[in-house]
Amino acid sequence: MTVAELKRKLLARTESTDARIIITLATGLDAIAQITESRRNVTAEEEAKAMNFLNERLSGTPMAYITGEKEFYGHSFHVTPSVLIPRPDTETLVEKAIEIAKNFPCPRILDLCTGSGAIAASVSYALSMPVAISDISPDALAIARENYRIITGKEAEWREGDLLDPWEGEHFDMILSNPPYLTASWYEETDSCVKSEPEIAFLGGGNDGLDIIRKIIATSPDILNKGGYLMLEIDYRQSEICGSLLEKSGFSEISVLRDLAGKERVIYGRLSK
Repeated sequence: MTVAELKRKLLARTESTDARIIITLATGLDAIAQITESRRNVTAEEEAKAMNFLNERLSGTPMAYITGEKEFYGHSFHVTPSVLIPRPDTETLVEKAIEIAKNFPCPRILDLCTGSGAIAASVSYALSMPVAISDISPDALAIARENYRIITGKEAEWREGDLLDPWEGEHFDMILSNPPYLTASWYEETDSCVKSEPEIAFLGGGNDGLDIIRKIIATSPDILNKGGYLMLEIDYRQSEICGSLLEKSGFSEISVLRDLAGKERVIYGRLSK
């Protein structure tokens, strides 16, 4: 069997992007080499690897978990089933956080519910300044610390624990977070690939999915400096109530940002002085 024949075999069962990636994983040939060396014979071992990867993909495993990496904000992040796979929509939060941080001389920034560390490492790299991280999952923290170290070249300040509890007594100028915010019914409507990711990263609790966000908003003034910002990724169906929650907790200048699909995705506010 040649590379071209293997590709046709894969294309009969999956899409072209997946087929190309699977061939690269199985043979080491990149996209260009798959064309220039299309007549190269594939070994039995390479074919077996390709079919194993294909079966794993068809079973619902996200390609990012198969390859072990995901591109986000121009960087390659290591991902495992212990962390949420970074999504382009979250880049909306990253871009605004970088913009706001430049208004501070030397802001202290926290990435809460850090997961893979995508937000923290991206912001830290862009600003050449540290971003602290925390998560309730020790496995996620290990991945986040690894990604942060590889991308920024430095060790992250980190703590393990539930939301802001580990940071009691500390103070920040910015708190950034992509917390769990789906309701159980919204989660059930997602596809099988999403359900291969850690459930804890999706379910926000309560009938509206906002139990975790409520706690973040209510407790953030305890560690956020006056004039500091809280930035949250949310579901577009939650923007109005999140705005009310921020206002009740002493935030002003509340704004909502839309994602690449035009849906309300990020809300932020400034703690009133």
